[in-house]
Amino acid sequence: MKTSAILQVAGRYTTVVLLVLAWSCQSLGYTQPVDSLQMLSTGGAVLLGAAALGWLRPPQIGLTAPQTMLLLGAVGMLLGLIVDSHFMELGALASLCAQTDRNLWSMVQLHWAALPWMHVGMWVGGFAAIPLLRAVRPTCRRQYCARVVQNVACSVWMTVGMSAGVLLFEYLASQSGARSPASMLGGMFSGMVWGMVASVALYRLYFRVRPMTDLNFDRRGAGEL
Repeated sequence: MKTSAILQVAGRYTTVVLLVLAWSCQSLGYTQPVDSLQMLSTGGAVLLGAAALGWLRPPQIGLTAPQTMLLLGAVGMLLGLIVDSHFMELGALASLCAQTDRNLWSMVQLHWAALPWMHVGMWVGGFAAIPLLRAVRPTCRRQYCARVVQNVACSVWMTVGMSAGVLLFEYLASQSGARSPASMLGGMFSGMVWGMVASVALYRLYFRVRPMTDLNFDRRGAGEL
């Protein structure tokens, strides 16, 4: 099978793979029947995030650079989380995450301290997208996430998104009395997906605003002359 055909197929099934990874992540913290509802909520958030990413960066030539980075980052996150779960009880971490006085920055710090391999896996997986994309699609060098600085920006947004997702999911779970490790893990994965969406959205917004800014500067310069 040609590389282009493989990329087309991969781009088509990105959402399915993300759902499988999301539910695999949540299954590590499945402890009660009500967690099934948490998995449905996570599935909905991931579906919406994947749709938003596809709208922002349509996969016209198959698997896009942001999709590749997100998929590899998600695989790395899951593998790292499995390692971390042997050293940190997920239930205990969920209790810490549920504390009402936690803000976004303290949540990021908590996650970095308690789940270091999860973050390492996500970042390594994200960086792996750079050589992979350049090998299978040489013209991809200028795409977002295929450059080192842009890739780092994406990873930062996904990291922040994980903590923001936990804050949101824990708040919603507290309203229904269904807090559990599954809600925390669902928030992490959903937040990672939406962190990528936010990163791509800001990147596209920058390139829409930039020509207008340059035009204004050119007009000012012409007026001074």
